[in-house]
Amino acid sequence: MKKKILYICSEATTGLLPYAVNIIRCASQSPALDVYAITVDANGLSYRPYFDDRLAPKISFLNGEYSGLRKYVNKIYPEKIGREAKRICKAYDIDIIHLLTVDYTCVLLVPRLKKLAPVYYTVHDFTPHENSFKNVKERLVSFYIRSGVNANTKRIHNLVTNSKTQCGRIKKKYPGKNVYYHIFPSLITGAITGGKEACPELYDVKNYILFFGYVDKYKGVKYLYDAFKKNEKLSGYHLVIAGSGNIYFPHDDDPRVLFINRYIEDEEVKSLFEQSACVVYPYISATQSGALTLAYKFQTPALVSDIPFFRETSTAASCLFFKRADTADLSGKLEQLLFHTDLSEMKTAQKKYYDENYSEEALISSMESIY
Repeated sequence: MKKKILYICSEATTGLLPYAVNIIRCASQSPALDVYAITVDANGLSYRPYFDDRLAPKISFLNGEYSGLRKYVNKIYPEKIGREAKRICKAYDIDIIHLLTVDYTCVLLVPRLKKLAPVYYTVHDFTPHENSFKNVKERLVSFYIRSGVNANTKRIHNLVTNSKTQCGRIKKKYPGKNVYYHIFPSLITGAITGGKEACPELYDVKNYILFFGYVDKYKGVKYLYDAFKKNEKLSGYHLVIAGSGNIYFPHDDDPRVLFINRYIEDEEVKSLFEQSACVVYPYISATQSGALTLAYKFQTPALVSDIPFFRETSTAASCLFFKRADTADLSGKLEQLLFHTDLSEMKTAQKKYYDENYSEEALISSMESIY
């Protein structure tokens, strides 16, 4: 008999939305699972376009775009999610409720959910990242989110993670809990693979080194910027830093450095990667991330910091590693990658790694093992 899973996705961000979408889509293809979901559209992002007619009828699409007092009340107690979860659990005799998307607003809702079915919780960041804040409001919001994550991690007995390193840490901290691991889903969507748009900011820019993603301190963009600026051998290249976020480090108006400080549409991603000379992941920390799936899918030469999670999810053949937070080593490895590396071999290794580790079949098998 199939296990009936209800996924709850209370958050919609540029990283969490494709993460949740691909998990729900793949789980729904498993012969062992019967999948339902509650998703919440917010921040101008919607889950609806990502699901076809086969799966959409089993998903409750809720609107999370509130204003006034209701906006803040919903961040403390999302009553609509609670009501919909109760309806689905009773109508379809749900076996497991799984919170997928940080779901810090669901802390007060968890006791109610536990009465409906056993609750699972995906722990994205067991320990907080290094952050930069533009103002006091951002700092307070971050504190509230962290408090919610800590409370969910502490109170929910079944914890899930996509990092083997993090899995070990959670087990050590909570030896009495059930802690499960499944592979990280690819962040590739149909809109990305079928994308035909180019970033208008890159008109006439063809030879560039790429950083892609939300800009934050823990992603180490400062080290990439400094390495690029100080290396005269890279004078023939541009540096493109593409993604919204806080440009937290000092920078000048060098025309070779292009900041596309906005949300990059899915339809623009393919061109952004395929037209780049290489992509750099200068992270100084990461507990789990699907960032590398983009480089591997589009076979873009990749320079990657040697933090544990990237070591866990890469091979020496599929990328080139450099020492974390080491500007000099990053600079030297950029030269090595661009001028002295057989990129055809790297691209072959990237395709092989993606097919073996990020295919739908691999994710389905991995997810079946946790329920």
